[in-house]
Amino acid sequence: MFVSPLVAALLIGSFWTGIGTAAVVSNSDVWDHPRSDVVISAQATDHDTACAARYRSYQPDTGMYRRARDGAWVECRL
Repeated sequence: MFVSPLVAALLIGSFWTGIGTAAVVSNSDVWDHPRSDVVISAQATDHDTACAARYRSYQPDTGMYRRARDGAWVECRL
């Protein structure tokens, strides 16, 4: 079976475009994951600063962040 170069390019391009899209969606900031690259050395008075450093979706006015597992808003208890 012969596959023309155009058809091969479309198939391969579609595959890699799908892989790239999946990678971007799965690593987006919409879902907040705890960050292991941040060292928190905050005092009890620095609660908002510590939560903002740990969770990118932290909202200081509500004291909550978006949980990665189900997207629910949860109170930050650091």
